[in-house]
Amino acid sequence: MYLALRPPWGHGGRTPPADAGVVAMAPVDAGVAKPKKKRPRHHASGNNAGGGGGVTTGDEQGWGSADYIEETEPQLVQLSAADRAMEWRGDDTTRPTQKIDMGGGAESRSLDDGEIRSTIDSQSGPAQQCVMAAATNTNLNGQISIKLVIDGNGHVIKSKVQAFHYMFEHGLLGCIHSAVGKMKFPATGASTLVTMPINFT
Repeated sequence: MYLALRPPWGHGGRTPPADAGVVAMAPVDAGVAKPKKKRPRHHASGNNAGGGGGVTTGDEQGWGSADYIEETEPQLVQLSAADRAMEWRGDDTTRPTQKIDMGGGAESRSLDDGEIRSTIDSQSGPAQQCVMAAATNTNLNGQISIKLVIDGNGHVIKSKVQAFHYMFEHGLLGCIHSAVGKMKFPATGASTLVTMPINFT
């Protein structure tokens, strides 16, 4: 499985342009089913019981073709149409009403794209892990969108996720909510609505 984050991040909730370049990618083995392996089952050999140094063949030790132990990798989950349905879950991420202090003199602005990108590049790892965990042993792929409301102090105060129904049923929302709640953006004195897309195949 491959995860990728696509910029730009903050556009007031608008969907990022389709031709935005990939800025982070991490290959991850998501447990795709692999062919079965076999290994021989070992039996004690009478020829070696006395500690002799003779070499015995597989046939002499009783490793018949029916005596192999099958080792299997995890199988892919069979997903229904309902499992693959995309849906939104989480907080109301409507941007709060801005309060401007005309006499305070302090800077009050939204985060710029550079500040958003830098924070996501360095702190989005736990959110990516949530996506990988919720899609383990499936062939799900596509884009997960996460909307964040960042307050003036740089804290994530609300989050909302668009993902596959199956992933929500396997703990995605709570995991994402916890992961993004630990992110810290620069303090700018005003709230910002950020959209963070995570692409995985």
